[in-house]
Amino acid sequence: MKNTVIVLTLLVSSFYAFSQNNQIKRIPQVGKDVNQEIYTEYDRGFWVAAEFLGGYSSHLSGHNMGVGELDLTVGYRMNQFLKFGVGLGARSYIEQKHLRRHKSSWGLPIFVAARGNMIPGLYRKVVPYWGMEIGGSVRDGFMFRPSVGMRIGEPRQAFTLAFSYMGQNIATADISGDRVGKFTSFFCIRLGYEY
Repeated sequence: MKNTVIVLTLLVSSFYAFSQNNQIKRIPQVGKDVNQEIYTEYDRGFWVAAEFLGGYSSHLSGHNMGVGELDLTVGYRMNQFLKFGVGLGARSYIEQKHLRRHKSSWGLPIFVAARGNMIPGLYRKVVPYWGMEIGGSVRDGFMFRPSVGMRIGEPRQAFTLAFSYMGQNIATADISGDRVGKFTSFFCIRLGYEY
């Protein structure tokens, strides 16, 4: 009888111990839980950004002009720290008659773009980002545009606000009427949406 009580006590104790072990909350492994969200799916994929840019040139002497631009960039997102794409824009120059050779105040920028977060953005609503665009503008010439800004929203859908420097080779005419390039610096603010 004494042995039976000891065996029953050991059995009940072991069942109790195993049942306590099964009550421990464990993090499910990827692929084991159908309800688990796999965040790595957000890291890669199609990327689109639509942005409006406005700014002003920064000549210390002589004439200056304003610029307004609407850009569309399409590309591929490698991860949250690196995205590549190509872009096309429609640009309007304001008070440009003293600086540009063309009577038309419109330009057409075409560029390649790279962009990425500065810090991980998975659990943050506001994330700083960097960007760089290199290309040219029809009727003008070479341009480059580094940017620093903030993404506000979800990892794959966010509004953007950034400050940009744009270096643009502007087509001008010299005294003889020949077309020459004049490098012009612009400081710009950008507003946009990307997904």
